Amino acid sequence: MSEAELKLGVVGLDGHGPVFISLLHGPDCPVPGLRVAAAMPVPSAMISERQLAENTEAVAELGVRIAADAAELASGVDGILILHDDGSKHYELAKLLADKGRPLFIDKPLEADTSAAAELLELCRRHGCPVFSASCLCFSAEIEAAARAEEGEAILSAMAYSPYIESPTMPGWIYYGIHAVEPLYRLMGTGCREVRCTMYQQGPVAVGIWEDGRTGIARAIRGGEHGYGFIAWKERATVTAALSVDTVGTHVYLELLKRIKLFFQTGTAPVSPEESLEVIAFMEAANKSMAQEGRGVQLCW
Repeated sequence: MSEAELKLGVVGLDGHGPVFISLLHGPDCPVPGLRVAAAMPVPSAMISERQLAENTEAVAELGVRIAADAAELASGVDGILILHDDGSKHYELAKLLADKGRPLFIDKPLEADTSAAAELLELCRRHGCPVFSASCLCFSAEIEAAARAEEGEAILSAMAYSPYIESPTMPGWIYYGIHAVEPLYRLMGTGCREVRCTMYQQGPVAVGIWEDGRTGIARAIRGGEHGYGFIAWKERATVTAALSVDTVGTHVYLELLKRIKLFFQTGTAPVSPEESLEVIAFMEAANKSMAQEGRGVQLCW
């Protein structure tokens, strides 16, 4: 694909949709070559009908065409972003779009449970539809620097933390604890076989055992300071970083948008579908372990 401007379609105006559209349609577009041509609002359990209507009106005022259905949305765009905030609807939305010949970016979580996530990926595979899912935190400069594998600097263990917020449609870890689990996977890689998770007064702690014997810890915090960050224990160094709210709100969004642009240009996802699926399996196992008072649960998908 040439360096010509990429036209995007956005599905969902209840979460990151209006945020990303505002960034890309601002006076100084932070990611040149990306513009949103069309958007399709979808009823959402995450916000009121009134707020959704207000978001839709605000997006239309930016010059974005409001599409009535998936076919109209896909017409005339180069890539589609499923930004609907309710992850339990992502497979349902992907079924409307996977056959349209456009690559799909799906905001986190890929889906709200492992079986739906696996079906979503299989649907995209059957239609030859490139797919990519990630949270914005995966591409922070601090995580990318820590994850770089230099000789003698392999990560032996890691811990990542984020706020813990529950949602009726995305139980336990799935909605917001993913902000700890996805960065943990960017540091540790895939290969977790078992999770043990216990709920404490200030949130759950999940310990994953990787196939090679390494351990990865995800901590989700409720009450007190809600922050984002990680510790990576390497062979010759310990790397610690806290991500500020300002960083999450600006720089990290831009880094994600840059990856989305490259994905739409090349069809190659910077996070593999297998990793995105294992992230969901990790959180599902953590939820099951938490309900069983910390008993070990094997990852299954």
